Amino acid sequence: MIVIFQVKIRLLEQNDDRNTRYLSGEIEKNLIRFITFVRHQNHIMMNNCSDINPSIKVSVIIPVYNTATYLHSALDSICNQTLKDLEIILINDGSTDNSQYIIEKYARKDNRIKYLIQPNQRQGVARNNGLQLATGQYIYFMDSDDILDIDALRQCYEMCERKELDFVTFDAKTIHETSTSSGTFNYCRKGKIDEQKIWDGIELMHYELEYEIFYVVPWLCFTKHSFLKQYFGGFPSGIIHEDTIFVVQIMLNAHRVGYIPQPFFKRRVRNSSTMAASFSMHNIEGYTLVCTQIRSWTQQHVEWSAIIDLYLRKTLNSVIWLGHKMKTLEKIETYCRFQRLHLSQYVKLKNWLVFWLKN
Repeated sequence: MIVIFQVKIRLLEQNDDRNTRYLSGEIEKNLIRFITFVRHQNHIMMNNCSDINPSIKVSVIIPVYNTATYLHSALDSICNQTLKDLEIILINDGSTDNSQYIIEKYARKDNRIKYLIQPNQRQGVARNNGLQLATGQYIYFMDSDDILDIDALRQCYEMCERKELDFVTFDAKTIHETSTSSGTFNYCRKGKIDEQKIWDGIELMHYELEYEIFYVVPWLCFTKHSFLKQYFGGFPSGIIHEDTIFVVQIMLNAHRVGYIPQPFFKRRVRNSSTMAASFSMHNIEGYTLVCTQIRSWTQQHVEWSAIIDLYLRKTLNSVIWLGHKMKTLEKIETYCRFQRLHLSQYVKLKNWLVFWLKN
């Protein structure tokens, strides 16, 4: 069966990044209110999504945007999983290449595939729409240009069921598109995390932050659907680094987390990808909005204050250090933005000096 959906999203929800550059104080406050409003709407949406079907073990949600070159290998790695009781939800996020043709080709061959077509709204909205359709006992977010080991979902499912976990995490390797692809990314925690232990989420988050092995990427997490329904408010729209919200929120709420020391995921580093792109104001905007939202959670959860403070210090110091190659005007805007949002307090003086003096 092929399920086709056409989604029309209001212009208000598009929130084009170009319109958020160099925001004044008042506009920035309004944007934060808007992101908070969207998060509230997403929470309502998550509570009204499809019922869980016990016959479907895993829902795999894959946003697709102009990845026709790699989509075959990504879909093959999912369709050929040793765990067969899946539903595969593809969200075409306004692709202008041959992606939709490939999606329909696979959907004709595999009746586990559903697909949704929407105007380009970025990955967060695509994932939220996929969650609305998901009915599996567990949720896994896949990217459309990457590859998953064919036994990964089976091993994750069996471990979660056997140990009654909220979610399980694993490792990844990187695949470079060309010999000139930039960046070195390490997602290996083998030998650093006790794989026999059932972790409390905050305990694991603290441990990973201290040892600098905390990865805010959803494709390293295999999560119980009922847990997400209860605790995850949805991905924010219109910004980059929205993945952070997902990982931090499930970490803060989970009490039973497992780890499999296997590099199940192969992450493709493309020259055109967000991951490989140079650091810019788009990154600053994304990180500061995400950090502001995460900090706001302490208003209702005082017990999270210490771990969120640690996360903000680790993250924002890295952000400022990475920003040292930005242009002078962008540095000024970044500093003003940190001051307006009361984020400067988390950054060490030495990193501010690197930010201003190193080019």
